[in-house]
Amino acid sequence: MAVKNKEPYQQAYYPPVPTGFTKYMRRSVVWQFFRFWIINFKIFKLLMKSHR
Repeated sequence: MAVKNKEPYQQAYYPPVPTGFTKYMRRSVVWQFFRFWIINFKIFKLLMKSHR
């Protein structure tokens, strides 16, 4: 299977630029705190399933 668009300096070569909303969410302390607890809760659930 051949890889397409491998040549540099084409439009498909560059990664997408994050939007303003994406940049805001990455820097938002409130959102990071919220995501931290969600991820910890998911890990906690996984651990509780393994201890049954």
